[in-house]
Amino acid sequence: MTNGSTLSLPEMEDRIAILRDNIRQLTEQAAAFSGAADEARNADRIAAQQAELDRLVAERDAILARRAAAARSAKPAAKKVAKKKTAKKSPPKKKSAKKKKKTAAKKAKKKKKAPRKKKRR
Repeated sequence: MTNGSTLSLPEMEDRIAILRDNIRQLTEQAAAFSGAADEARNADRIAAQQAELDRLVAERDAILARRAAAARSAKPAAKKVAKKKTAKKSPPKKKSAKKKKKTAAKKAKKKKKAPRKKKRR
């Protein structure tokens, strides 16, 4: 049995898959052999593998629960920052009626001007 505290999550997932396969193989072996001694020995091996599997699954679930809780607690802080940034922005200023008329007049003058003729040299 390994110390679960030193395993990373992917290593733990691999170990869980191995234990499940071991239990399946031990169950098949127990069905193939007959005899009181063989059955007792296989039952002990299956029980040991199942105990290790249960421990690793519980540890994995605890790690995932801590990660989910940390992610949930980090999200509200990010939303608050985003709200502060959007609150500082002011809406674009609207042009007054006078400025609109002036800019329209300037555009009209530019259109009325005749194109300049190039001087010949």
